[in-house]
Amino acid sequence: MPLMRHLIVEGSSSSVDNGGARTTSYHTLYLPNAIHETSQQCFATDGALLADMLGRQSSVIAAFKDVPNILFVQAGQNDLRSTDTSAWLAAFAGYLATFQDAIKSSRKIVQLGISTHNPRNEGLFNVNRATADGALRRFPSEGKCDFVVDWAADPTWGPDSAAANQALYPDGTHPSQGGQSNMEANYFRPALNSLFPLT
Repeated sequence: MPLMRHLIVEGSSSSVDNGGARTTSYHTLYLPNAIHETSQQCFATDGALLADMLGRQSSVIAAFKDVPNILFVQAGQNDLRSTDTSAWLAAFAGYLATFQDAIKSSRKIVQLGISTHNPRNEGLFNVNRATADGALRRFPSEGKCDFVVDWAADPTWGPDSAAANQALYPDGTHPSQGGQSNMEANYFRPALNSLFPLT
C-alpha cells in the first residue's frame, strides 16, 4: 500500500466505536480493507447535533495532514428528529462551505464526503430524512461536497420499516453489527477506495 491517507470522521453515535448499539463502526471496519495505508481520527460523539459539530469544526480542520485526507461527515441523524428539513439543509450546506473554504486556504488535499441517513423507528424523522436525503444526493453535483455514501439506498437496511426489525436495528435507531458491516463493505469502502486510485 504505497500511499498513506488520513481519514477524519465526524458524526454522531453510529460513527462512534461502542456507541449506539455497542458496535464497531463502519470506519474502523474499513481500515484493513483500504487500498492505501490509512490512519484515522474520529471526532464523532453520541447524540451529536449539527450545533455540536459546529463547535468542534476548527478542531476537525486542524486535523488535516500533509498526506491525502478524507473528511467524512455523518450528520443529521439527531437534528432531523425535530428540526425543519429546509432549515437543517441550509445550515448543513453552510457548515460544509466552511470546510471547503478551509480546504482551499490550507492547500491540503482533502476529499469531503457526506452520507444519507439510516432509518429510525420514528415517523417524523423518516419523513424528514426522505426529503433531506434527496437533497443530499445532489450535493456533489451542486459543488457542496465531493461524494455521498448512500446508506439509505440499501434495500434491506434502508427502508423505514427496517428500523422496527430488532435484528437490524436493536434499539430502533442504531444499526446492529451486521448493519455496520454492510455500511462498510457495500457503501463506505467502495466510495473511499475510489477516491485516490492506485497508480
